[in-house]
Amino acid sequence: TMKKQFLTLGACTLFSSLLLASSGTLSMEKIASYQTGIKGGSEIVAFDKKSNKMFTTNGKKNMIDILSLDYSSVSKTTNLEKVSSIDLSSYGDGVNSVAVFANLVAVAVEKVSVRDGSKQRRGSIVLFDTDGNFLKSIKVGYLPDMVTFSTNGTLILVANEGQPNDDYSYDPKGSIGIIDTLNNFSYTDLTFDGIHIPKGVILKDGVDAFFDLEPEYITVQGDRAYVSLQENNAIAIVDLSKKKILSVVPLGFKDHSKAQNSIDIEEEGKILMKTYKNLYGMYQPDTIDSYRAGYKTYLVTANEGDGREYGDYENETKIKKLDLVDELVSVYKDENDLKINNELGKNSKGKYERLYTFGARSFSIWDENAALVFDSKNELAKLAAKLEPELFNHSKGKMDGRSGNKGVEPEALAIGKVDGETYAFVGLERQSAIVVYNISNPKDAKFVKYLNTKDEDISPEGMKFVSKKDSPTAEALLLVAFEISGSTSVYEIK
Repeated sequence: TMKKQFLTLGACTLFSSLLLASSGTLSMEKIASYQTGIKGGSEIVAFDKKSNKMFTTNGKKNMIDILSLDYSSVSKTTNLEKVSSIDLSSYGDGVNSVAVFANLVAVAVEKVSVRDGSKQRRGSIVLFDTDGNFLKSIKVGYLPDMVTFSTNGTLILVANEGQPNDDYSYDPKGSIGIIDTLNNFSYTDLTFDGIHIPKGVILKDGVDAFFDLEPEYITVQGDRAYVSLQENNAIAIVDLSKKKILSVVPLGFKDHSKAQNSIDIEEEGKILMKTYKNLYGMYQPDTIDSYRAGYKTYLVTANEGDGREYGDYENETKIKKLDLVDELVSVYKDENDLKINNELGKNSKGKYERLYTFGARSFSIWDENAALVFDSKNELAKLAAKLEPELFNHSKGKMDGRSGNKGVEPEALAIGKVDGETYAFVGLERQSAIVVYNISNPKDAKFVKYLNTKDEDISPEGMKFVSKKDSPTAEALLLVAFEISGSTSVYEIK
């Protein structure tokens, strides 16, 4: 039923087995899969190398599914089977994230008001062993959306997104939580009170920054944590040794008037990538990861983009509904489907002279100070246009249906080394594809492979890279959780 719903177009079958590479240096083979058949049945995935177990969030059922990744060296077969589940209903109202370190499984669970199901209460990080036995529950911030461990496992970090309720009458503070596993699991809540917020960080009109900043995703390198603030188009840098937020860095904007940043903004049923005057993309990363190259730290972001819609408040408006300055009227007369941030770019008379759209339709590499080093520009859209023209920027099989709203939508991301080379695996949520780049040289990342997953797996949401030395197959693995199909698949990388 799930497959029929989302794969009605013949083109999906035509491209379902597509696996195109720029060179023959990297292969990816799907070796195992687990299908829940439930939309939302798989979103985030974690892996325990000792037990060879995978832990996936089943948001639909508010559970953690524990999957066994078994490999037979004799038959060369790999099996992925559910061995048990953890029911989280007694710990909270919704599971958002899972991470594993040694024998400790950390699960982020949100809690909402019994009177207003959209109103966040303080959530929890719930700890289990790898057999699913309960160990401890720690109360954290509002809407714990992502959990991860520090490099040495002594700290558990959580991004508390702090989203408002549906009618925006209540907006809790976003924060970055730190649980100290060596100090009786004590909890420190880092809010943005008193933190300098520089110009360029995107905030809702009339709202204090410490309410409006919304941590989304965390990556750790040594004693630093880097936190994506998606809606705010910024990254927070945290000193873990001092348990202190050091800075909030705005990421700037992508200039779509430049040829290398051409974009399709019109949903007219054809591929139309062009440049546009005074149009800028907000990077607004979802997943953030990091790696070391040349003794330096680099951050990698999947620039999904995200608008806000709460009751009567909405900061997304299509260009066709805006009052533009005279010089832009003719530019956007016939191509105006794109959603832009309606709180930015107005002149003193209330007319829009600069347009800011959600997401950058790319992945980016930044240095340890969050300065841009590399951006994939318009390459992800060009790859989709070349390899899947009938499904370019599609929405549930309708070609060009997402051109006015974030395009291929890069969301999932993982980084890993294979035979000495460092690769970024970028999941395109709407395109249902995985794009691979060699990022060994951060300033000159190179396209390697485009993997279409639409035959069984739809909308990659979360990824986990497993190195060769930690893999049961003795080859590197990419574990991918697909939200819409509710499936979890394992790819072997050589």
